[in-house]
Amino acid sequence: MEWLTSLENAKEESIKTRKPILLMFVMDGCKGCKKMGEVTYKDLKVIHEMTEWFVLLKLDLIKDREIRKMLGAYWTPAFYFLDSNGNSFYHFNGYLPADEFRAMLRIGIAETLMPRGKYDDIIKIIDKDLNELEWTSFYTKLLLARETARYIKTKDNSTLKNLIKELQTTHPLSTEAKMYFWDV
Repeated sequence: MEWLTSLENAKEESIKTRKPILLMFVMDGCKGCKKMGEVTYKDLKVIHEMTEWFVLLKLDLIKDREIRKMLGAYWTPAFYFLDSNGNSFYHFNGYLPADEFRAMLRIGIAETLMPRGKYDDIIKIIDKDLNELEWTSFYTKLLLARETARYIKTKDNSTLKNLIKELQTTHPLSTEAKMYFWDV
């Protein structure tokens, strides 16, 4: 995978390609960064999804101090999902194995696309290989993001309500299962 090393170049590429930016902060000696390269970034589905969905940007947490300060970054590896103006919509700190990383990518892109009204794109991206991500820690969050996009698009909350009710049974300890408020 080819990573850009300048935020300005990434913003230009983001405008040109209409893709959000996936920023990875790294630093010398970062074991999680090394493991991302040796394990997660070897997965063909990770490579495909990252290059298809994002402009890739890699910055050094220490050397790129101004951007670090702007985003409040303090950890490596850290992943920030940015629009073409450099605004951050989601971030995650730490190493993840391939399927967890793929699930997290979907959450990040959903959070970045939701304010832009790209509901169909969110639904399509989350549904892609969703069955492979069922056992990830992000699964309930993925389901909620998908149904939130569908609800905002259609103004019909029935599927969203049903999902949260179902999560109360299937994933009762998840944050998403506790979000049901329609009985109030």
